[in-house]
Amino acid sequence: MPGTTVMHLFPSSLSALCLCATVPVVAQTPPPGPAPEDPVHLENVVVTATPFLRHQDEITAATTVLTGRALQVRRQGTLGETLAGEVGMASTAFGPGAGRPVIRGLGGDRIRILENGVGTVDASVTSPDHAVSVEPFLVQSIEVVRGPASLLYGSSAVGGVVNLITHRIETEIPESTVSGKIEARAGTGANEFGFGAVTDLALHRSKSSALVVHLDGFRRKASDLEIPGYAESASRRAAEAAEAAAEGEAPPEEISGVLSNTRVVSDGGAAGVSWVTRRLDFGFSFNGFNTLYGVPGGAHEHEHAEEEGEHGDEAVRIDLRQRRVDAQGELRLDGELVKTMRLKFGRAEYRHQELEGDAIGTVFRNRGFDSRFELLHRSLGGVEGSWGAQVTRSDFSAEGDEAFLPPSLTEGRALFVFEEAKTGALTWQAGARYEDQEITLRDGSDRRRDQSFSGSAGVVWAWADPYALALSVTRTGRAPNAQELFADGPHAGTGAYEIGDRSLGRETSTGAELSLRRRSGGVTGAATVYVNSFSGYIFDQPTGADEDGLPVYRYVQRDADFWGAEVEAILHLHEGRQHRLDLRVAGDFTRAEEASGVSLPRIPPLKGSAGLTWSAGGFLAGAEVQRVARQSRVADGETPTAGYTLISAFGAYRFNLGSLVCDAFLRATNLGDAEARPHTSFLKDVAPLGGRAVSAGWQVAF
Repeated sequence: MPGTTVMHLFPSSLSALCLCATVPVVAQTPPPGPAPEDPVHLENVVVTATPFLRHQDEITAATTVLTGRALQVRRQGTLGETLAGEVGMASTAFGPGAGRPVIRGLGGDRIRILENGVGTVDASVTSPDHAVSVEPFLVQSIEVVRGPASLLYGSSAVGGVVNLITHRIETEIPESTVSGKIEARAGTGANEFGFGAVTDLALHRSKSSALVVHLDGFRRKASDLEIPGYAESASRRAAEAAEAAAEGEAPPEEISGVLSNTRVVSDGGAAGVSWVTRRLDFGFSFNGFNTLYGVPGGAHEHEHAEEEGEHGDEAVRIDLRQRRVDAQGELRLDGELVKTMRLKFGRAEYRHQELEGDAIGTVFRNRGFDSRFELLHRSLGGVEGSWGAQVTRSDFSAEGDEAFLPPSLTEGRALFVFEEAKTGALTWQAGARYEDQEITLRDGSDRRRDQSFSGSAGVVWAWADPYALALSVTRTGRAPNAQELFADGPHAGTGAYEIGDRSLGRETSTGAELSLRRRSGGVTGAATVYVNSFSGYIFDQPTGADEDGLPVYRYVQRDADFWGAEVEAILHLHEGRQHRLDLRVAGDFTRAEEASGVSLPRIPPLKGSAGLTWSAGGFLAGAEVQRVARQSRVADGETPTAGYTLISAFGAYRFNLGSLVCDAFLRATNLGDAEARPHTSFLKDVAPLGGRAVSAGWQVAF
């Protein structure tokens, strides 16, 4: 990116040696077509939803797993866009540089994002223009628990959990002394290019133990995103033209073809060491992540600052830096009571600067840690489970023109229990969690302490192979966070002047979920219905007032209800020795309203898709059509969003070259060059998704 620099984690010689394993195509394109290894088979093992290794159909909660080649063809430059095409999920879509997942209409502090089971310790919860501090292209697998997962991971997981597994700390004795991957990708959507590598080196390896060193790194860059048509929506352009006509002026010049100020440059990497035996594994890693990305025009406008954008909007970029240390260990015992002891700890120093031209406008910092200890016990009267404790700390501050939050220290302590029992065809799962949260303002002006309790019970009934029926009921208490309590100032990321309310009480939700699953046969998949009723749901509501040229939003509490349905299935049309043809169909919808019947803001509309996947030997090919409906159920002050159709396709070929496994792949997204504006995005009226794009890549595994 001309005129900008990116801080490098390692010296250039080391960066050249260990540049990343999975390298990005960073354009904000719609999700690609069907995956060759589809998660709807329900055969993936999940480590996130319970303390035990369980298949997807053995868990009461609905889950999604992306791994292997399925993840390879769906990766995008942000975590939100990577998951946006999955059932029940959407993205905040804040340009190619930032995007968090939205699950069943819930986002922000109600979705817990983890890296190897530990919190990311960043600032992505406070604003949609703040990126998640994990590079999607370093991730080996993604596990998603849709619906409440607060028992193991806290009240901020009332909407779901997204666990990014990077495998930087080894947990098993490796099969070879040296292993790794090298990859390069390029694409047209934003002239993107990325490359990198990952390697694991066993300095010592025997049948009973190993000492493993891990290295990885990456670098990627992209220019401004190409879009179909205008950056601003038709309704916004019409409103601006009418306003200009009323004042006797010509309509403003409109941006089209390219979404300005959306360049991205990222780099980073990690180094770790692990000691692994049959009874013990322990390791630690150090990693760094840097990214410099532009925020699309119209998201940040400052009357006091110099105008640098092409059409009067100031070009604002975010320079993000995180340094993180992780440690984890597991001890497997032969005792009559204790089966396994686990410890996970992650500590990070996070900082991002919002650059207004060359000047630093606002600086956000977060120093904190997330630690958890679990003790898995053996069967006691037919019941086995886990007892655990979690301690978290977040020292957060914002300084500058948009310091809408006062410096605060948030500390959390929790105890939890999860138990499972099997009686014939029934598998019972239940648990409880107690949380103690304390928020202290650094200036000593206020201190808030809350205790909350959460509980869950569910059953999986495998009444006839291959069918299973899962039912769960969850009650979760969530204390308000520092932003909801103490915000007071202009927040350009949401285009609002936000005001918190120190009198907010705890938010309580009661949810139920019923899922029918089929894991084998001519048709596999799952159908799920759910409801989640909130007492004292906290959200930012427009007041109709204006402050510093921004509409005023105040955090309020209202009773609210969420409900919806999801279906995902594969029809195995043909399975032979050399050929396979599958048809994947999927759909979901969410409704969310206050008790008065008024719709809540930024709720995703009905979504449906159908796609074919064909495989023959090393060849894979597929195509998908996805339809996102119009969203006309809108909150006060919110505009409707038009529906759109996305067409995508991919092809891949795998072959061996000696001991090397080579993958060549090609994919095309938004083949119809449709104008797509996700309703979940604050920028839906000024920043559409990318237009037609083609990308190609090459990966070599050894």
